[in-house]
Amino acid sequence: MMRRERIWAIHLATLVTLAAWAGLDPLFLTMVRHAPWTDSPGAVDWSRWVGFASLVVFAATSLAALLLTRSQRWRIALRKTSLRQLLAITTVIALWCGLVIHHESIAWQGKRVRFVWRVDELEAIVAPLRNQWPERDGELPATGPFMAYPFGRPTTLVLLQSPALASQHVYVSAIERCDDGAIKLQLTGTDGGDWAEWHPPHSRPISFVGGLADPHHLRAATAIGHGWYLVRYDA
Repeated sequence: MMRRERIWAIHLATLVTLAAWAGLDPLFLTMVRHAPWTDSPGAVDWSRWVGFASLVVFAATSLAALLLTRSQRWRIALRKTSLRQLLAITTVIALWCGLVIHHESIAWQGKRVRFVWRVDELEAIVAPLRNQWPERDGELPATGPFMAYPFGRPTTLVLLQSPALASQHVYVSAIERCDDGAIKLQLTGTDGGDWAEWHPPHSRPISFVGGLADPHHLRAATAIGHGWYLVRYDA
């Protein structure tokens, strides 16, 4: 029989791997939200599902082995070693519950860390727009051609060729400008789906209605440095 120490090592490694996966993989939330048989343009590939299923099986099997081993010993006597093992297993189960409940928060914080390293790229797009916001359709070196809405006094630039950040996982599809001077970049791509926003001092992300009359209700916002925020809206 496999030694208990090795079973513990396998189980804890599985727990750490899944937690790290949630924070590092931009497609983790897409994977856990959609079944593998519901194929769509944004669906994840099967290799991720196979890896995820394998980790879940390892976790369930190793936990069952630990519980079975402990239950046999508890029937004999309730000693300090058994109490320590009970506490250890209870702690591990609590950690699994925390991972299941807070996996979206873990993924959000992982995305925040990735965008901290992208601030310079975002700044290169926004810097020319702070002092000279376009008044009509045109083209900019950092963004390419765009259409400006609404006509006359535009607050939204719809980019016709979405520029990619260096990672090639994030694209900018539209840019919004608020009355307080904040500039918001709508993100698409593998690591997109949210907004990167630059705010002047005393300005913070809030719910807003875009230049195309599309409402955006603030869900979450986190600072990523130098006046920038990563923001999620319920549109």
